[in-house]
Amino acid sequence: MERPLLFEMHPALRGKVDWIELGEFPTPVEKMEGLCAEENLSDFYIKRDDLSSPHYGGNKVRKLEFVLAHAKAIGRKATITTGAVGSNHVLATVIHGERVGLETIGVLNPQPNAAYVRKNLLLDYAHGARFMTTPSMFAMPVGVVKGMAKYYDRGSRKFPYFIPPGGSNQRGALGYIECALELKQQIDEGLFPEPELIFVTLGSSGTAAGLTLGVQLAGMKSRVIPVRVVEKIVCNAPYLCFHINMTVRFLKERCPEVKLFKVKPRNITLLDGYAGDCYAGFTNECMDAVTKAKLYDGIKLEGTYTGKTLAGALDFLHRHGLEKRPCLFMDTYNSVDLYPTVKDIDYHVLPGEFHKYFEEPLQEEEMGCDVVY
Repeated sequence: MERPLLFEMHPALRGKVDWIELGEFPTPVEKMEGLCAEENLSDFYIKRDDLSSPHYGGNKVRKLEFVLAHAKAIGRKATITTGAVGSNHVLATVIHGERVGLETIGVLNPQPNAAYVRKNLLLDYAHGARFMTTPSMFAMPVGVVKGMAKYYDRGSRKFPYFIPPGGSNQRGALGYIECALELKQQIDEGLFPEPELIFVTLGSSGTAAGLTLGVQLAGMKSRVIPVRVVEKIVCNAPYLCFHINMTVRFLKERCPEVKLFKVKPRNITLLDGYAGDCYAGFTNECMDAVTKAKLYDGIKLEGTYTGKTLAGALDFLHRHGLEKRPCLFMDTYNSVDLYPTVKDIDYHVLPGEFHKYFEEPLQEEEMGCDVVY
C-alpha cells in the first residue's frame, strides 16, 4: 500500500507535513484465539504494532516518522527528549534517530525497577545516547533547558530538536491517524470485522489522540477506549482532548478540507483504576494480563503500559457484558528481542546514577513473576 495513507487521502498535505519512512506497514491484525477461549470472548483481536520495525517496534515508530522527519527538514543534528530511565520512547528515538543521522539526548527521571529498565539503558548506551538525569518527572523542564544549553551546536547555531514525552505532539499524533486509516483498509479487505471498541494505552496521549481522530477521518463507527496508565495529573480526558484538538487545528491550517471535528472531555470514554500506585509500578492485575497474553497467544507484553491496558480492556468487557462484541487491542510494545546484543555489556559503563537498577531487586522478582528481558 502507498504510504502515508493520510497523504493519499489528502494530497495537499504533501510538502506541508514532513515524513520519513521508518517502519514496515501494515502491521498484522490477529485474533487472540487462546485469550478468547480463556476469557469467553467471541472476537477479540490484536493490532500487532509491536512488529512495526525490525530495528525496534512499538507505537513510537509511527510517531517518529513524522517527528524525526521535521527535525531533519529544519536542519537539526540532534534531538532531546524525556522519559523515565527505562523509557521505551527514549530508546525508540535513540535507535531510529541513529538510523537517520540524529543524535539523541535523553533526559531521564527515576522509576521503579524492572528487567526492561536494565535492557533499555544498555540499549540506549549501545546506540549512542547522551544521558542527563533529573530527580523527578516534574523537574524535566529544567533538565531539558540544561540539555539544550549543553548540546547547543555552535556550528549550525541550532539547539537540539525537542521531542515531548512519548513523541506526543501534533506531528506525532499523525502517526496514529495513519494507523486508523490502515485499520480501515484491513477491514475493507475482510481481514477482520470492524471493532465496536478499540482499547489503547493512554500515557502521553499522542497515540490515543491520533487513533481517535483517525477513526473519525476513516468513517469508522468504532469507539476508542483509552486506558490510563500514568498519574492522573498528566493523563486525563481534558489533556487528551487538548492533544486531539491541537492536531485538528494543525491539519486544518495545512489542509482546510480535512473533515475532522474537535472533541470535548464528555466525548471520551476513559478507563481509570488500572495505573497502580505510581508510574511504572506493576499491579497484580497487569501482570496477570501479561501472563495470559504470553501463555495463551504467545504475545509479549509488559507491566507498565500494555499489561495494564489489556487488564483494563478485559475488566471493562466482563463488567459490561460485552464479551460477544468485536473488539481490538492495540499492542504498542516492541517485541523485537534486542537484549542479546547488549547482555554482555558491563553496566558500569553507564553513569553512576543508573547502577542501582542493576543492583537492586526487580519488581518481577518481588512479585514472583518470570523475569523477561
